[in-house]
Amino acid sequence: MTKRIEQPLRLIVVDVDGCLTRGEAQPLDFRVLERVAEFNARARENPALPAVTLCTGRQQPYVEVLMQAIGAFWPGIYENGGGLYFPQTYRFVENPLITAETREALERVKKTLREEVVEAGVGYFQPGKEVSLSLYPLPGTSVRQLRRRVEEALRPHAAWYVAEESATCINVIPRGVDKGNGVRWLSEETGVPLSQIGGVGDSSSDLTFLTLVGFAAAPANAAPEVKERVHYVSPFENGEGLVDILERCVAGSVDKEGRM
Repeated sequence: MTKRIEQPLRLIVVDVDGCLTRGEAQPLDFRVLERVAEFNARARENPALPAVTLCTGRQQPYVEVLMQAIGAFWPGIYENGGGLYFPQTYRFVENPLITAETREALERVKKTLREEVVEAGVGYFQPGKEVSLSLYPLPGTSVRQLRRRVEEALRPHAAWYVAEESATCINVIPRGVDKGNGVRWLSEETGVPLSQIGGVGDSSSDLTFLTLVGFAAAPANAAPEVKERVHYVSPFENGEGLVDILERCVAGSVDKEGRM
């Protein structure tokens, strides 16, 4: 399948773990961060070139640091669409779908998950999130098994929160809030049409935004279901794959085999 970019891309939205970085607890590839920062520096000087920002389930402080590292100046999405970080004005905005009732429900959800998942020795919370939760499996439990336990625990709270599986953890997010919703919100805030936004992701949860944007790509380490749905799959993994994708986005046209 050949995908010609019919409209020039103005913004490329990138997942963090498995795309910009190798994932949780893995050393950062500073060469990749420097290369992405170069793309953003060029985009600052020439608005005809696409800039790079982030769309991730990670917490705001981590996203802020990575956006500094890559010189990002467009808003970035954190907590799977739970918030937008505006680096140029140093502003943080929660998704309008999150209400006081949502926050009250989150406290009930966290209590239930602590009792039925964490204290049961199945998984543990990643600390630091404001509007969502992430649970990681303990040794002896797979991500898929953890998802089943989390979904069972969430049944009484299904009107408020849902479970979403990523490559390494289970994200518990407010109903109606996901990366796709976050990218739509980003489009509205910036005035950049979805058709002029590119996306890079590696896990099934990224499909919520990869299927919306004008051009979608994935690194070689992406899940099979992601590779089937995107316009281009890089032959390189993680950050090297991202740099390859960015270079091809600037060039303007690629197919799944990498031909121009």
